[in-house]
Amino acid sequence: MKGLLCNILQSKNSPNCSNHGISARYDKVILVDAQGPFEPNENTPAVRLGNNNRAYPLNEEGNENTVGPMFGGCFIWSSDSRFPSNQPIPLHDRWETQEQYNILST
Repeated sequence: MKGLLCNILQSKNSPNCSNHGISARYDKVILVDAQGPFEPNENTPAVRLGNNNRAYPLNEEGNENTVGPMFGGCFIWSSDSRFPSNQPIPLHDRWETQEQYNILST
């Protein structure tokens, strides 16, 4: 599985809010929905596009005790012409426990 190398964009003025999602651990990802020569590896995980033009980690999922994935404040972007959008794509890499979700949603 190959794809396009993309940068993870994060505001310099706010902390990472992904709750230890991939944007807190990596600087780049491989967008496997775009044609490109790069393969995901231990330093650049794979993301896929949902039908709502949002990026989701390919190999990270929650479980029955978590809510998500949701937007953690970061985007992915590449200046490569094969990038499937004219603007950065939101990265939904945040997972919360049901308790966290209930507390933070009130």
